[in-house]
Amino acid sequence: MFKKTLYFLFSIFLSPVFVFSQKSSISGWQKNFFDSSEVVLPILYNAAIKNATSLEILDISKQSAYDDLALAKKELLRNISFNTGANYGNTNTSLSNQGGVVVPVYGTIGNRSNTSYSAGVSMGINLEQLLGGRRLRLHRQQLAIDQVEVNKKAGERAIRQQVINLYQNLVLSRTVLAHSEDALQSALVNKNLAEKQFQQGEILVNVQMGINDMYTSTVLARDQAANNYKTTLLLLEELIGMPVSTLMTSQQK
Repeated sequence: MFKKTLYFLFSIFLSPVFVFSQKSSISGWQKNFFDSSEVVLPILYNAAIKNATSLEILDISKQSAYDDLALAKKELLRNISFNTGANYGNTNTSLSNQGGVVVPVYGTIGNRSNTSYSAGVSMGINLEQLLGGRRLRLHRQQLAIDQVEVNKKAGERAIRQQVINLYQNLVLSRTVLAHSEDALQSALVNKNLAEKQFQQGEILVNVQMGINDMYTSTVLARDQAANNYKTTLLLLEELIGMPVSTLMTSQQK
């Protein structure tokens, strides 16, 4: 019995049954997706960058900075004013329209109707502007625009790095899943064979229990590999904003 047990254990690990493999064939976008990283990664980059909310916020900040720069360039116009006025009345008190505000003007005008108009332009420049304050503010606004540009480039780089990590993890988890499926097939065959051998009295119960434990561990390893693959795929699809199948199929049209 002991010799049969040893023979059975060696037959498990040395027989072709233990390395049984059943590869599933893939075609279309799936083959290109997993086998052509140099083609797939740029597609994933573009999709992820377009879907990035953080970059949209930077675009808004950039437009705001451009508006502030335009306002700073027109700052001198704030110091120029255009004033108009009109005086009219037929009593000792007349009304004056100065810049849209009607105010009383006291004086001796007589009983005649008396109307006069005035217009003028005034301009003032403070010392801060004369000493280069406007130039410094324009430079500061330009620096704000440059900073937004740098932040956007850094954001795009971070997204590309995230895409690379997720893609590489997805490829690896797919390989691990395929091997775990093969191992599960082998463990199932060995489990069934051990049950048959045990019923025929060719192996001891502890040997059968060991093989059953091996099968259970293989099932758990396969489930964990499948979970890792699915999680990585979902994270990548969340990053690009659409299912991978949709993205890759659209590239083939």
